[in-house]
Amino acid sequence: MRGFTRYYRDPEFRRQVDEQFALTDAVSQRGIWITYAIHDPTRMDPFEGRPQGLIVYVGQSRQFSTRVRNRMSTAGRAVKRPTDKIDGLLYDIMARGPAPRWSVLEEVTSAIESLVSETNWTIRLRAKGYPLVNQWAEHKLGTLEIDGYTVDHKRLWPITAADALGSAIDVVVRDPGTGEEVLVDLSSLPPSTRLQKIAAHAKATGRWARLVVR
Repeated sequence: MRGFTRYYRDPEFRRQVDEQFALTDAVSQRGIWITYAIHDPTRMDPFEGRPQGLIVYVGQSRQFSTRVRNRMSTAGRAVKRPTDKIDGLLYDIMARGPAPRWSVLEEVTSAIESLVSETNWTIRLRAKGYPLVNQWAEHKLGTLEIDGYTVDHKRLWPITAADALGSAIDVVVRDPGTGEEVLVDLSSLPPSTRLQKIAAHAKATGRWARLVVR
């Protein structure tokens, strides 16, 4: 039951969690994407001496405060998750006592900039020795920083039409029979439409879709 979770039973733990929520609420802004770090406060940072503790994960979100709350809630139930995944790692940190800490690494104004920022911060911090548990292939194996033209497109298909417009990304649908290509008018679609839905519709009609970063 809700009232029997550690958050409600342990005043000090609740204070720490609420402190993190207040921090993220204060920095969250409409239309701003945040690249963030999650810290393990039980381990000192030997690389940059960050007071929040060792950085163990880098993420990005346009709804930072919501992301923090969701992540903390999910982690609190991740009893059997392995600690090389972020939810299991956060559960392990909390099982040892304190609440994980969060910090802002960078702020940008578009979805594609945010994906670039997240990837590049992961690459930089890994190069310094931080034991990040990020799972995307470009996070685990990449050694060179990327830009908007070299973002893996599998990261772009899940974004919305509104975010694609804000990121200068076009969707082009091709008819393989005729070779005709049509530029999708993203502004005519509901803003929340996922680009992957456009691709699925094209495939169902015998066509295929591709992304173009301008």
